[in-house]
Amino acid sequence: MRGGGGFGMGGHGFGRPGPDAPTGPIKRATLMRALRLFGPYRWRLALVMVLVLGGAGLGVVAPLLVRRVIDDALPSGDMSYLTALVLGMIGATLLAGGLNLWQTYVNTTVGLHVMQDLRESVYRHLQRQTLRFFTRTRTGDIQSRMTNDIAGTQSVLSDTVSNIVSNVAVVVSSVAAMLVISWQLSLVGLGMMPVFIYLMVRVGRTRRRLTRDAQRSVAELTARTGETLSVSGVIVAKTFAREREHLEQFETNSRQLTRISIRRQMTGRGFFVTVQTFFGLAPALIWWLGGWLLADGSTSVTVGDLVAFTTLQTRLLMPLAGLMFRTVEVTSSLALFDRIFDYLDETPEILDPPNPVPIDRARTRGEVRFDHVAFHYRGRPGADGDGMDAFSLDDVDFTAAAAKTTAIVGPSGSGKTTVGYLISRLYDVDRGKVSVDDIDVRDVALEELNRLIGVVSQDPFLFHASIADNLRYGKPDATQEELEEAARAAQIHDTVLGLSEGYETLVGERGYRMSGGERQRLVIARVLLADPRILLLDEATSSLDTRSERLIQQGLATLMAGRTTIAIAHRLSTVINADQIVVMDRGRVVARGHHEEMIERSPLYRQLYEEQFTAIPGLLAEGSRPV
Repeated sequence: MRGGGGFGMGGHGFGRPGPDAPTGPIKRATLMRALRLFGPYRWRLALVMVLVLGGAGLGVVAPLLVRRVIDDALPSGDMSYLTALVLGMIGATLLAGGLNLWQTYVNTTVGLHVMQDLRESVYRHLQRQTLRFFTRTRTGDIQSRMTNDIAGTQSVLSDTVSNIVSNVAVVVSSVAAMLVISWQLSLVGLGMMPVFIYLMVRVGRTRRRLTRDAQRSVAELTARTGETLSVSGVIVAKTFAREREHLEQFETNSRQLTRISIRRQMTGRGFFVTVQTFFGLAPALIWWLGGWLLADGSTSVTVGDLVAFTTLQTRLLMPLAGLMFRTVEVTSSLALFDRIFDYLDETPEILDPPNPVPIDRARTRGEVRFDHVAFHYRGRPGADGDGMDAFSLDDVDFTAAAAKTTAIVGPSGSGKTTVGYLISRLYDVDRGKVSVDDIDVRDVALEELNRLIGVVSQDPFLFHASIADNLRYGKPDATQEELEEAARAAQIHDTVLGLSEGYETLVGERGYRMSGGERQRLVIARVLLADPRILLLDEATSSLDTRSERLIQQGLATLMAGRTTIAIAHRLSTVINADQIVVMDRGRVVARGHHEEMIERSPLYRQLYEEQFTAIPGLLAEGSRPV
């Protein structure tokens, strides 16, 4: 849908965040789903596995060669044998280092590409969500999951699989070599492993819970920052003198995040302190047992065996600690995957039809028909006993003729803006149908439908980019001449030329460097470039001064020429010359016809008219030109 930033429905505030991550134990489904992300890169992962196994095998070579050096080469004084053993150790170490470097490169690229795929998949999926999703989800929560949560999975995606395989391979090869050297020493060395497993389970469970709490706190902090430090938020806070309250709320969130982060860091640190203690105790026990066996003389244990065994034991403890740490990281990151998958599991309410009806833009007349339409918003106050709201629109039936102007008027809350939502399929009807040239909008591909419709709302939205970039949003391949032609038609060209950088001037966040009237005229120029067949005007001039409104009305007159226009209006001075006026009240059409007919036949329209023109005498004379 081409236009100026929707129809003005606010979607967030200090409201409810999106769905929280599950709080239960690790779900096998989450783990398997995370592993499936590596599917497109399985051959590269196979290469990583080969490199990992090769490096693990080479890692056992050096301790076994040290054993031969101590027990054979040094006692015999055979320098050629000693030289060969030393060269073997050097060669094995260099080759293992080369394989490790290669494996790190391949593994890192795979992990980062998986994270890229995940990030793009979430963004693509969110783009398909309906307006309802964004009106119930805080923008900051979306940003947090798109950035913080996905970034938090980077270490897991980048090296988890290879680390686990590598550590398992090292552990298996080291245990095998230790058993070959001495089964008695192996019993003592391996007897401490259950303690590691116990620590792994306890620490992993605690860190996963703390990670989930930390990410939820980060999302809350991001949402609050995005709202209170946005241009609109700053204006509201300053005009209501609420800066101190916002600061206190921010400090509360920030301190909560700090407390959780400290607990999370200390949980992991306590685990590693224990691991370091074992690094000191385990070799000491082996040397004591080895010394006793040597003194006893009843076994074949040698000094070389002891040196090689303690080297292997140290090599065993490192990957065991790494394996447990990686398991802790995986369990922590599963909380992040839960939050990310929550969004991916959100089913879009509005989808393209299986077999969309093709639209010939050149032949589209643009007649819009509401055929006994009923619609209600879900999840708003006033829902009835079965959880469904009272109908916002009920039996709405009218036709907006092609290339003509139809005005929708009525008191606030009568359903005017909802009419625009349904034409654009921001929501779908519950009963009846909305059609364009007798084609149900639900049978048209969303992209094709949106190309037919342009929107100018009372809250024009501009991106933080140059004027030229904002205009090209309506037509990406527009030339400079086309930009200027559209700007002239929208009565904004001379204003743009008066700026220091002309069409390259940055408009600021949401266009706040421009006045309201200037933003509105830029939006009109953008819609002109998009060249829609159907034009939706949602209170397009309701909040502007007389001069700005007059300029915008001139731009709108150009924009509306030859197009089907549906003007949603509160100020009747802007629509009294419409080809058709549809009067709505409490979600129903209560009258329709020309202005003179409505004055005579519709008490509500006459009341609205008299209230406006009695309250502000001479409004027609001083106000904007009627459409």
